[in-house]
Amino acid sequence: MNSEKSFPSIESKISLFPTLMLQGLLYGVMLMGFGFLILLPAYGIYKRGIEVMLIPVLICFPIGFGILIPSVKHYIIKRNPVASKIIINETGLLYCNSKGEIASKILYSDLIASGKEFDVLSVLPPSSGVMPMLEVFTASEKEGRAALRIEMNLPLHVVSDRLILYAHFLQGISIFRPDLKIAPQVFQNYFIDPKTWKVNRKSAGYLFLILVSGVLLICGLILWIVMTFA
Repeated sequence: MNSEKSFPSIESKISLFPTLMLQGLLYGVMLMGFGFLILLPAYGIYKRGIEVMLIPVLICFPIGFGILIPSVKHYIIKRNPVASKIIINETGLLYCNSKGEIASKILYSDLIASGKEFDVLSVLPPSSGVMPMLEVFTASEKEGRAALRIEMNLPLHVVSDRLILYAHFLQGISIFRPDLKIAPQVFQNYFIDPKTWKVNRKSAGYLFLILVSGVLLICGLILWIVMTFA
């Protein structure tokens, strides 16, 4: 690993309005779910008695608690361990929580050769949406050799500089792990000039606009479904 070359640290930037929309939608759905699945049946018991409300309670309470308890535990009670910032520096890719603690990390030293023509690839799984995911290979004593797919995203946050993060991480691989080969398709998918490691901002701007529009559309669609059928 070459640690002599200067390599600045960069952090993720959050797009405020889409992030607030996404978080507001989630907490709003959780609140409405609590109201319709827990409070209304409980109020029905108070007004009509348990005999009348037994079947609705047996249906609503398990569904409500089954959804709300894991959601509250993950997004509210245990918010500190959840990553809220991405840092890329000379050690690798770090996902940090609101306290600045490292929730997870991918170090350059952990990367290994794929055994294929290229060691760093980009893939588009069905669930990943518009943006491809970066695929690298790691090895550890516990898990052994494994393919790891990286998406520059954060829970309940819309990252506005995802392409810049990809470019910086790839540049870090080229500096600290020159033994690994990056597939040319990776640079095309993330609009990166491999000579300068700069992102084509015009193409990236169009992609970001599509991503934000998609997030807002999905938020609006979910909200409409909830308001219509709740």
